[in-house]
Amino acid sequence: MIKLSKEAYQVLQEIIENEDKPDYWEKRCTNLTKREDSILRGCLSELKRSGMVSVRWTDGYPYFIQVNKDGYLYDDYVKEQKRASMSQFEIELADILERGENIKKRKNGDMTSGSAFEAELRIQEWFNDVEIFYHKYLGEYVLRDKIRYALQYPARDDYAFMKLFPCLTSIAKDKDFIEKMKGIQKKIVPAYQAKMLPEYDVFLSHANADKENFVDELSASLEKLGIRIFYDKTSLEWGDNWKDRILEGTKKAEFAIIVISENFFDREWTEKELAEFLSRQNRNGQKLILPIIHNITNGDLRKKYPSVADIQTIDSQKYTCDEIALLFARQLIKRLKMEN
Repeated sequence: MIKLSKEAYQVLQEIIENEDKPDYWEKRCTNLTKREDSILRGCLSELKRSGMVSVRWTDGYPYFIQVNKDGYLYDDYVKEQKRASMSQFEIELADILERGENIKKRKNGDMTSGSAFEAELRIQEWFNDVEIFYHKYLGEYVLRDKIRYALQYPARDDYAFMKLFPCLTSIAKDKDFIEKMKGIQKKIVPAYQAKMLPEYDVFLSHANADKENFVDELSASLEKLGIRIFYDKTSLEWGDNWKDRILEGTKKAEFAIIVISENFFDREWTEKELAEFLSRQNRNGQKLILPIIHNITNGDLRKKYPSVADIQTIDSQKYTCDEIALLFARQLIKRLKMEN
């Protein structure tokens, strides 16, 4: 692909951004100076020669501009060329900043695509990746304490994002630090804040309304098999900050049994836990989520959480709690055999 001049690239971006506005170029070309007209014509000519666009002129303005395939792909080409000259540190930082900018736009109301749950999942994934990035590269950075402090807050907390994003932006402007980090190999951190080793075999994620009619019994069945469980009813102690302890539990569990019912839907903390576990599973590529549908159908699940619907479920109506506990024990044994 032919490399464009900076000016032609800017015009190409302008064309793509405004291709749904039929009268844009007529207005754009009104009252141009001779120099501006000459520059625009030169850029359009360059784009046409490069096969990026097709152009037709009339009365001093381009009445027809069609972006060709290479034109749409050029932005990806530029990014690939830029990434080829970047260190791994710079690539990871650029990715975090780009995704952070999209989160910022959504928080400001400039982006509205996707559901609230999908947005929550993206934010949780971003926070996870920022924490991984922090442990890989920023242990000696001047803003490390500010970053570490912000990471202690829940991902959905606007305060945390408002503190984190400017710190990361400042890193991108710190040329001395970037030069220092080029070529430096830090220890590999597993893909989900793995500074914490699994302390629990399973985290029981559920709605409080389902405790008495199902989850209490399931917890008891798991405990009978000697399985280490994070269950808020038994894991939280007097005086604990329950939000912090639950978030800690999500990070320290090998598996997550998610009891999904109508009571689970649209609850802040159940969906927060689900977002955390989906993020971990997507990042490390290892089975983590074990969904149980409770008094709902798989159709209900697919409608509410499409990202979970492709994960094999079991139905609480078809298995006893003791049977579910045995099924989980088999999953745990398989995992232990794989690791050994």
